[in-house]
Amino acid sequence: MPVLKSFPVFGEQVEVLIDGKTSDGLVAVVTQVSPPGGGPPPHLHTREDETFTVVEGEFEIFNGTSWVPLRQGESFFGPRGIPHTFRNSGKTVGKIHVVVHPAGMDEYLERISVLRMPEDHEELTRISDAYGISFPPPPPRAS
Repeated sequence: MPVLKSFPVFGEQVEVLIDGKTSDGLVAVVTQVSPPGGGPPPHLHTREDETFTVVEGEFEIFNGTSWVPLRQGESFFGPRGIPHTFRNSGKTVGKIHVVVHPAGMDEYLERISVLRMPEDHEELTRISDAYGISFPPPPPRAS
C-alpha cells in the first residue's frame, strides 16, 4: 500500500496509508514506526475505535486494565472510551498498523506533528480537546 503522507510525531514516524479524504471520512489507516520502548502516551478517544496489527516486531497494548502482548501478525481491537496505549516491547524497531474508524486521527496526528514537548503542551491540549482526545494518568508497568 503506498504511503500518502509521512511525518514524525514526537520522534516516531507516522505513515498515512489511507486518509479521511480518500475514504470519505469512514476510515484512516496509519503505520507507526517505534523504537524499542517507544509508543504514544496513554490516551482516550471519544470518537474513534482502533484496530492495531503488528507488522514488525513485538508490542504490548494497554487495554484500560492490563497489558496485552502482541507479536507480528497479531491484532487487537480498541474501542473508543477506553484509556489505552501501545509500546514496542521488543529489542528492535517495530511497526504497528492502526485502522481508525471513523477517520480523523490522520488529521490529528498531522496537526500535532509540528509540536514539541514540553514547550507546546498547552497547544497539544487545545488540539486534542478539539478531537475528543484526552490523556489519563500512565498505566502500571507490565510485569
